[in-house]
Amino acid sequence: MKIGIVGAGNWGSNLVKSFCQLIGSENVVVFDTNRDKLTAIKNQYPGIESVKSFEDILSKEEINGVVIATPAEHHYKLSKQALMNDKNVLVEKPFTLSVKEAEDLIEIGEERKLTLMVDHLLEYHSAVEEMKRLIHKGELGDIYYIYSQRLNLGVIRSNENALWSLGPHDISVYLYLLDKEPDSVLATGGAYIQSSEGIEDTVFLHLQFPGGISAHTHLSWLDPNKVRRLTVVGSDKMAIFDDMEPRNKLTVFDKGVEWTEEGGVSVRYGDIYIPNIPLKEPLNEACKHFLECIEKEKKPRSDGYDGLRVIRVIEKAQKSLERKNII
Repeated sequence: MKIGIVGAGNWGSNLVKSFCQLIGSENVVVFDTNRDKLTAIKNQYPGIESVKSFEDILSKEEINGVVIATPAEHHYKLSKQALMNDKNVLVEKPFTLSVKEAEDLIEIGEERKLTLMVDHLLEYHSAVEEMKRLIHKGELGDIYYIYSQRLNLGVIRSNENALWSLGPHDISVYLYLLDKEPDSVLATGGAYIQSSEGIEDTVFLHLQFPGGISAHTHLSWLDPNKVRRLTVVGSDKMAIFDDMEPRNKLTVFDKGVEWTEEGGVSVRYGDIYIPNIPLKEPLNEACKHFLECIEKEKKPRSDGYDGLRVIRVIEKAQKSLERKNII
């Protein structure tokens, strides 16, 4: 197995590290327009090959898969080129910048019988997998609502707003946990730092799902705290996934509200427990899954359709932001 990686920036370098660990640096080929970044990668991983252009990666018949880790505006064009050259593709989030582009990539991938996977990293997080298991086994009861916070002070982006930069993480988890798409989308936000450019650094996103389940997320790179937390409230139990916790990332609360025989309500306080979950590096798990899907011709967990569903929500949310109404 040989993998070509396009982009050696902050996230691209993480992908280089994971694939070097999984298949060896001698089986990884990397390209970036920044020659200094390529030099740093070559110094860190002896044996890795660097090339001078994206076309050099596409021309190598021995490369089985291409990983796209570039700014989002290049995802569609580069992914399409790779697919048209019969390369399996793993693309960083957001998948594309429009539903139409996502549908086009899916169609090409299916026509050529290629693996097309989106790097929705949290779907490969062991704590999120356990939370999905709890939900689908009914251990939390009926799901009432979900809310999440993805906050930090920086990095301030000028090529995309907080919705496109941060939103795919939480939206992909909502869809993964619930196996549903929302009926309605409402987004509000503010461009406080880059007001003249209209780039929102803070977004509040509200989704309404079938069955009355609601989901709300606060996205911002203008906040005093770094927070990566998701809470699920059910009729029987509640669960919190806190990715900032070094070890105990998932906590389950046996708490709820019950009707009494007299027709009133009472609050129930039960045990709080932390499931014993083997913590694995989500990025390594996602990269390993990509390799396995290529080798065994399996459908990826976060395939093109998964990416399409997320882009469909973000596209509606962007329209809601612009129109200031529900989509």
